[in-house]
Amino acid sequence: MNSVEELIAMVEKNPPKTLEEMKRLQNILSRAVVVSGEFNADYLAGVDQAFVGNTVISACVITDLELKPICRVVHAEKTDVPYIPTYLMFREGSSAIHAVRKALSRVDREKVCLLVDGSGIAHPRKCGLATYVGLAVGVQSVGITKSRLYGYYRKEPEEVLESIELVDEVDGRVIGYVIKTCRKCKPIFVSPGHRISPEGALEAVIKSLKGYKLPEPVRLAHNLASSVRRCGNLTIDSFSSLDEYQ
Repeated sequence: MNSVEELIAMVEKNPPKTLEEMKRLQNILSRAVVVSGEFNADYLAGVDQAFVGNTVISACVITDLELKPICRVVHAEKTDVPYIPTYLMFREGSSAIHAVRKALSRVDREKVCLLVDGSGIAHPRKCGLATYVGLAVGVQSVGITKSRLYGYYRKEPEEVLESIELVDEVDGRVIGYVIKTCRKCKPIFVSPGHRISPEGALEAVIKSLKGYKLPEPVRLAHNLASSVRRCGNLTIDSFSSLDEYQ
């Protein structure tokens, strides 16, 4: 086990309690991020969350490159962490990691690109939810958000599949892209999570689109998490048992 895996395992057992502890951990983890690598996957995985009270429902859907689902997994657990902008990984990360780990056990994880509904390095401390999950499970990951969290861009793209560079607010380097994914939708924000370049992250998103605003694996994960959430009479114990939700 390497130091990053040990650190994340420690965090899972003893989560940070204060914002200063959370910020310190994000800064440490950001130094382990690899922001290079081409998109060269055989499988695409999407992960998204929904909530029932303080229960996080995480869904992970794996598709082939034709965007056909081959694996669907749900994991749920309670959280005591409130919603705090830029600290989403501490509220949703543990549940997301468990769902992704279960799904990855059914495919060759070295051939997976993980698409996360959450920021990658387009984050004030370069460590959003997509970065955290990518580091935890050791796969290529990409962050996707529907609004800007961090970074500058010169204009919004106007044409479908038009992309605009998203640049760091401090040093001006490219940290991702703003891309319009469908004709009647607002653009989304894409950035590397781990083990992929900004250009590779953009390619992964383009190849995972199917006519909707969100990449298909993330859209399917969102729909799955939402369908479980609507079963409001289920308890946390029954949620946790839904390793595969059909």
